[in-house]
Amino acid sequence: MMVTLVHPMTGVEMNPVLIERKALTFDEAVTAHLLKMQGVKYNIIAQRLGTNTHRLGEVFRGEKHEGSKVKAEELFTLHH
Repeated sequence: MMVTLVHPMTGVEMNPVLIERKALTFDEAVTAHLLKMQGVKYNIIAQRLGTNTHRLGEVFRGEKHEGSKVKAEELFTLHH
């Protein structure tokens, strides 16, 4: 059963935060690249991984987790 979060003052429905990551692991970085290759929007990737767009930027620019893009490309090719 999914609980709907509603702001108590405005009544606006909000998404629950199930996972919050302050940093990404190598495998999470690979997953981010795969989602990007699949056409998932940047902000949705951040939401799905429970991180923020700055962490994704570090990965996508190659500042963190060197080799994660290559690994993602290998997996993508293997499964397509």
